Amino acid sequence: MNLHCKEVDLWQTPTYITYMCYSNNDGGWKGILYRYKEWVKGTLSGTYRDVEEAEWACERVREHLAQFDGKKKLTFMIV
Repeated sequence: MNLHCKEVDLWQTPTYITYMCYSNNDGGWKGILYRYKEWVKGTLSGTYRDVEEAEWACERVREHLAQFDGKKKLTFMIV
């Protein structure tokens, strides 16, 4: 099961993350977005071969999260 959003392409989420983010729509779309963003940021935990790889990972996360800026409403679903 994956978390999907009509307005923005999400990263593929493991099933347990999908359910944790959706959480019975607790907090509405803003609550889902908050939990999803926290999971995305958490993907930065780990080790990197060098500084360039770490910087690339950080930039990738920043660019992905920036796609949500300015959205008035998001539509999430589990597929």
